[in-house]
Amino acid sequence: MMKANLIPNSTRGVVIMAALIFLGEAAFIFSLSFLPHISFFTAGIINALLLAVIILTALYLLSRGAYQKVNKRMHLIDKALGYSNEAVLITDAAANIEYVNPAFCSITGYKKEEVLGRNPSIMKSGRHDVKFYKEMWESLNKTGQWQGEVWDRRKNGDIYPKWLSINTIKAKGEPVKYVGVFSDMTNIKQTEEYLDHLMHYDALTNVPNSILFRERLKQAMLHAGRSKKNMGIMAINLSNFKYVNDTFGYLAGDQILRDAAQRLVQAVSRHDTVARQGGDKFSVLLTELTDRGAAAATAKKIVDAIAVSFKFKGHEVYLKANIGIAIYMSGTDTVDDLLRNADIAMYRAKEMEDNRFQFYDPAMGNTSFERLSIEANLRQALEQEGLVLYYQPNVDLRTGRIFGMEALVRRQEHNWLAQPASFIKIAEESGLIIPIIKWTLQTACKQAKRWIDEGLPPLRLAVNIAATQFREQGLLHLVKDVLAESSLDPRYLELEITEKALMQDSAAAIRMMNEMKDMGIYLTIDDFGTGYSSLSYLKKLPVNKLKIDISFIREMTTDPNSALIVKAIIDLAHTLNLTVLAEGVEKKEQVSFLVENNCDEMQGFYFSLPLPAENFKKLILKEKHLTL
Repeated sequence: MMKANLIPNSTRGVVIMAALIFLGEAAFIFSLSFLPHISFFTAGIINALLLAVIILTALYLLSRGAYQKVNKRMHLIDKALGYSNEAVLITDAAANIEYVNPAFCSITGYKKEEVLGRNPSIMKSGRHDVKFYKEMWESLNKTGQWQGEVWDRRKNGDIYPKWLSINTIKAKGEPVKYVGVFSDMTNIKQTEEYLDHLMHYDALTNVPNSILFRERLKQAMLHAGRSKKNMGIMAINLSNFKYVNDTFGYLAGDQILRDAAQRLVQAVSRHDTVARQGGDKFSVLLTELTDRGAAAATAKKIVDAIAVSFKFKGHEVYLKANIGIAIYMSGTDTVDDLLRNADIAMYRAKEMEDNRFQFYDPAMGNTSFERLSIEANLRQALEQEGLVLYYQPNVDLRTGRIFGMEALVRRQEHNWLAQPASFIKIAEESGLIIPIIKWTLQTACKQAKRWIDEGLPPLRLAVNIAATQFREQGLLHLVKDVLAESSLDPRYLELEITEKALMQDSAAAIRMMNEMKDMGIYLTIDDFGTGYSSLSYLKKLPVNKLKIDISFIREMTTDPNSALIVKAIIDLAHTLNLTVLAEGVEKKEQVSFLVENNCDEMQGFYFSLPLPAENFKKLILKEKHLTL
């Protein structure tokens, strides 16, 4: 005769479930430590989700016929959850706290007895409005779950960010418990702020860089257009600076650039922005101009400030400022127009006489005839097969082998090839970029499929999508049609979208990208580092890869600021489980830097120039690979 079962079934279930929670989480955390590119933050979020699933399962099982005994046995789950680094709180249906684990107390600073029976609203920071919490509860009532970033207040008054996941436990269709799991995001936010500063401020002088300057200029132009006020910019070049570097060395040059930046800041209004564009070139944004005379007065102050001798280790160094001034004419100029106009005026000042400034005059840069000529040639090229594709290989930095290629369009004219820089901007402004990209997609996909049919190893084909094309409603249909016509497997197509294009209509961008991702298409953010993507925004994007902008790659072995940015982008990408490609690699030392810092892929002249289809095929057949 069998022995009587001394442990009731419900109790045995709780014991087993508590043990499973402990063992499951321990095994999961242990296994994560062996995976590449998994940060503590990413692992924490995944761990939080696992915890939520386990807790929900435990409570659900207990609620089946044993709900009245849950509170008596909660201490068993408490023991298991005591080992978690993620904070856990459980409330009743009225949102009164019934349980918190030790991690909750550690993160918030509250003792268990201080929060039991109270509402989680005691931790509100005041950063979120009524609408935020209303939408949270609407999601919980509708779907039974919610997750997102929340700013709360610790017991000591400190406000901190956390990533919170809430799930609803129901019995007989009605909510009976809410389970919240969250992790402290303070360190992640600090890293994000540090990265943001690196990307938008010059490391040497600590004034804004060209990226931040362009953004502020754009906002100032919008404000000037609405308010009908005057604004303008200055382009400033420091004459004789090369002599300083050649004579006294780069340490002297760096010190003098820092001093020059401070003199510029002191010479302008507190409302104005001084930025370093690179080298010995600076820009100034003048936001509150009364007239041209005010701009001239500021320019004179800058000329005088730079004319005062700079001192370095007992030596006196003299520099001269050449300044070009461009005044914004409401509704007639773009950011690029204004920057170009200031540059033209600055070079005219340099040609005429040092220590002078010049206002831009349209006669200095009348290029309307050239523009019309390029636009006409582009239309003719589309109609008469005057465009040609070149292919540049993408290389895996772990194996040294070619894994993909980028299709690059060239314009054929009078037996020579025009580079995209000479016509892409005009193509975008004239609307011709849309048929150009359509032609590029069709031609490149057919060529990629032809190579596969010929027995060449399948390579992923990357095609750049312009911002104007990305906003087109018909882009998704175009991609589907091209893939159907060419019979190319979608997994061999990679679409590159610039960071700025994604920021212009983020909701629509995410919807379109999700559909493309579902098709199997590989998605890449191009020119990364030149926009304003935040960590929280990047997490929403269904992308596979970040492509570091060439400007950072070009200077990363000579400019500490660029090196820090490249390292930070690689770390950020790997934190989000994304691949990283460096474009514009031209030197061996750049390859070494990328390999040492765990960059995944590269593209650039160091391995191969862009090649016509026939030559690219020969390169593949030769099985050329990168020596690491």
